[in-house]
Amino acid sequence: MVKVIDLKRFWYFTFIAILLVVELLVNKFIFSNRELVNLCFKYSKQLIVFNTPFLANKTDINNLIKIENLIGFFHPLFASFDRTQTFDEQSFYEDNAIIINYDQEKRENSEASVENEAYENIEFQKYLKNIQSNSSISYNIEVMNQTEYRIDITKFLNTKFKIYGGIKPSILIYHTHTTESYENPSKNLIYTRGTSDRTLDFNYNVVRVGEELKRILERDYGYKVYHSKDINDYPEYKGSYSRSLKVIEKYKKEHPDIKIFIDLHRDAIGDGSKKIKVSTVAFGEEMAKVMIVVGTDKLGLYHPFWRQNLTFAVHLQKNLMKICPQITRPINISAARYNQHISPYALIIEIGSNGNTLNEALRSCKIVAKALDDTIMGR
Repeated sequence: MVKVIDLKRFWYFTFIAILLVVELLVNKFIFSNRELVNLCFKYSKQLIVFNTPFLANKTDINNLIKIENLIGFFHPLFASFDRTQTFDEQSFYEDNAIIINYDQEKRENSEASVENEAYENIEFQKYLKNIQSNSSISYNIEVMNQTEYRIDITKFLNTKFKIYGGIKPSILIYHTHTTESYENPSKNLIYTRGTSDRTLDFNYNVVRVGEELKRILERDYGYKVYHSKDINDYPEYKGSYSRSLKVIEKYKKEHPDIKIFIDLHRDAIGDGSKKIKVSTVAFGEEMAKVMIVVGTDKLGLYHPFWRQNLTFAVHLQKNLMKICPQITRPINISAARYNQHISPYALIIEIGSNGNTLNEALRSCKIVAKALDDTIMGR
């Protein structure tokens, strides 16, 4: 008896088998590769127009059809994928800056240990060994007062200041503008004319500088330092201070040992491609200058601690000048509060600007750490 092959059924099962093989290949080589997926999203319009030319003249193609919807329909396993935003969907900052959001998985950076060693500057170590406290030095502390308050800096400078009370206080370093980065950042970033330097990559933004400051304070001066890496200025820049306030309130509740709150930033000077670099040469290295920002209650917000914060800032500035006078910029006394009502020891410290390199900002951390320790200990 001859068995007749049902060609219709044969081709049916063959087609299913081909689909399964394609499914496996797509899963393995495309949807498991985040970079390829991001490229698909980025060039979704071009892909659709290429494969369906009749849509080329549709002016509303972006709303008419999206590749992520097609993928979700034809490939249900991919529907819940937490995709990267396309370029057109990026949030804009107040200066029309565009931030490129990409994978933040921790990188294995073989240069990390080399970088750390680079900041153990021999000249600075000699300074630390030979330093002598000289209370007779006259400090010309400059301020940029953006309020109408009459402020006598000499009075604040002559006020005895000390935070240490037998146990070194814990410190929180956080970043209201977490994505702020520096010149010559990661090669994976895209910068165009008119953008402000920002990235979600913690290896290249102010989080990296916060890590360096934390490392020095803990290793060289014995402080307990908490470092928040919460992103407060993305995907929306507006409301950054409201979000960072929730972060520091959480840390304050969970870690009552924290007394000092440092909001670490970098400044932005200039517009677009015209960036201004703030740096100096000290101990044989080029490093970023440092600016302290103090908030007040001038706008009517509750802030009982701004004078204590200003005292803290003046003495920190004094100790920065004692170590390296040329590294300082005038203290900025602002009408805004900047969440500094959270503590009598809360400041914004801006290390460098978007014209400085990351390495210049990292080198400044050893001076900032030393000045913080001197100020906390009442020197």
